[in-house]
Amino acid sequence: MKSRAIERGFTLLEVLVASVIFISSIAAISMAYRGALLASDRANYNVSLSGTMPMILTSVQLDIRSDQSQTLQLNGSGTSWGVDYEWSAELLEFKAAPAQIDLDLQTIVQPNPRFKLWGVTLVTQYQGFERTYRYNELSWLNEK
Repeated sequence: MKSRAIERGFTLLEVLVASVIFISSIAAISMAYRGALLASDRANYNVSLSGTMPMILTSVQLDIRSDQSQTLQLNGSGTSWGVDYEWSAELLEFKAAPAQIDLDLQTIVQPNPRFKLWGVTLVTQYQGFERTYRYNELSWLNEK
């Protein structure tokens, strides 16, 4: 009888099990990497937008406060540090200051309306992301 030489190596079943384990671990790692990459992009978007918001809000505020007309709606747009924005404002209230007592004339003086409360809608766009903000802004007419 011939003696069989000892065969070395893996069986087909062992190779298939090892391949499934290897491919599953690669898939899990790639999903974790993709999640981290998406979170990083989102954080970059939030940081870029948060950094420019004070400048954008100041610009919108100056535009609203510089308007001395009797219009009921205002709008504008611009770009600040790569962030595009559009805003529109609708007049919510136009009121006067509270009545005052004039001690010299001994009467109550009702001032003319000069304070405006605006409802502002601001839409920002940065690298394909869009965010909408709604807030109120106060402006006043200059006394003549």
